[in-house]
Amino acid sequence: MSAGLQRPGSLERSSTLRSFEQLCQETDEGWLIAAEEGHATQSNSGAYAQPWHWHDCVMFILPSRGALELRHEDRCEGSWLTHERFAVVPAHRAHETRAGMGANSHAALYVTGAMLNRLDRAYGSLREFQRRTRAVVLLQRTPAIRTLQQLATLPDDGGYGYSGRTRALAVALTVQCIAEATTGQVLPAVSKTEHGLALVEELKDYIRLHADQFISLDALGERFGVSRRHITRLFRDGTGLSVGEFRLRVRLKTACELLGGTDLPVGEVAFRVGFDSGAALGHAMRRVKGCSPSDVRRASMSRTGIAAPVLGRER
Repeated sequence: MSAGLQRPGSLERSSTLRSFEQLCQETDEGWLIAAEEGHATQSNSGAYAQPWHWHDCVMFILPSRGALELRHEDRCEGSWLTHERFAVVPAHRAHETRAGMGANSHAALYVTGAMLNRLDRAYGSLREFQRRTRAVVLLQRTPAIRTLQQLATLPDDGGYGYSGRTRALAVALTVQCIAEATTGQVLPAVSKTEHGLALVEELKDYIRLHADQFISLDALGERFGVSRRHITRLFRDGTGLSVGEFRLRVRLKTACELLGGTDLPVGEVAFRVGFDSGAALGHAMRRVKGCSPSDVRRASMSRTGIAAPVLGRER
């Protein structure tokens, strides 16, 4: 079997080559998890963006949090990837990627033709994989892929054989992605709800990160490049809640964690999660959860067997 490369696309001449050799040497644009002959794995997060470029190897791109936009020469308008799907980009296929707003993380796997040939000899024919990935394809990020990706991208714990473990897990993740690309259902490149779902995930992450602040719908619309009306409709369709209701739930969840896990005064907890006073926190908590901050703290103390401290008024 020959792991031949795709013929260069029309955009290749005007885009930049990021060769496999270069990818194995990069450290500033991503966390290089593993790199060895014919295979490399990177983990990226934050404000990630790569303008039009191409590789001399196959790329698998797997978001684990947030949204990632992928544009390629066959679909310049872009496809949004979330934690539910991943993409396979053939060698010599010009593309660009950018992370959406809010928290984001993803892994990128790079596999050379020589590595594919070795896998073909070791595990069986990759003829079907090559046939199905002549163009960019989107596939489901299965539970097995999610688990392997999570294990392969764990930070260095200082434990025995960390580098060996991560290399083995990275290879296992690659093989699992190839298996899914060989037999799994190819997802449509276009979905009427695709961009909306990705945007809702971005909004949720952004609101979680800034839940202690009041950010107006107009400010959200300006940051995400859509109207407040569009944000309101998309968010309610995607979550069943308004933006304000979701922010309140995030605040109350964090407040309950602080009440149960710390001895901070109720007023301090309220301030940290975005309320003006302990009384405001108490009013919101009783309205939504049917209990007071003191009730939450006492219940937590009861579960852990610790006597609850005598607290002042919730002000």
